[in-house]
Amino acid sequence: MPPRRRRAAPKQSVPPLAPSALPVNGLLNWASSAHWSPNERPCRYCGHPTHLRDDKGVPADKLCTEAALADIAWIVQTYSTQGQL
Repeated sequence: MPPRRRRAAPKQSVPPLAPSALPVNGLLNWASSAHWSPNERPCRYCGHPTHLRDDKGVPADKLCTEAALADIAWIVQTYSTQGQL
């Protein structure tokens, strides 16, 4: 007996959240002095030297970190609206 075919999930009419629709002022509060270090280290995303550190102390530029978080938010939004998560 051949295996059963799976039914395709119904398509959602809700458009996914685009990265450009996220807040313009950024996602993180970088005002704390804990985000700055006197030593330059390469950014974990782009490799350029930076004094900035993320919440875990890893060297990361502000724009690179916020872009990575926006990408993650977009992926979560896309899959949650499609019923994939």
